[in-house]
Amino acid sequence: MGLSDPTDSETCPVSDNHLERLLSATCNAVSDVSGQLSENQRAALAVYCYKRSHLRRLGLSLAALCTPQSLSMEAGYAGELIHAQAMRAGNSTDGTSDNLTKGGKAPVSLHLV
Repeated sequence: MGLSDPTDSETCPVSDNHLERLLSATCNAVSDVSGQLSENQRAALAVYCYKRSHLRRLGLSLAALCTPQSLSMEAGYAGELIHAQAMRAGNSTDGTSDNLTKGGKAPVSLHLV
C-alpha cells in the first residue's frame, strides 16, 4: 500500500461509528477510543487518516499508539516514516510546533484585540 497514489479510493478500515468517535475525541481520549481496535486496525486507520490532510493529526496520534512493525506491515517504508514522525510530534511538548508555519513563523491573525 503506497501513500502517493492520488487515485486512491480505499474505504475506511473501521466503522463509521468508530471514526466519528475518534474525530470528536480530544487527543488524550484517542488512546481510549482506539484501544477498542486491534493493532492491525489501529495501524490501518493511522495510515488512512495520515493520507488525508484534514485527518493527519489524528493519524499521527494513532500512529504513536502503534508499533513500528504494524505500521511497516500496513504501509511499508512509509509506515516507518509515519511512526518516526508521530514519535517526534509526541516529544514536542512545548506546543511550538502547532503554532508555527513551515517557515518557522507564527501565523498571522486578523483578530482585533
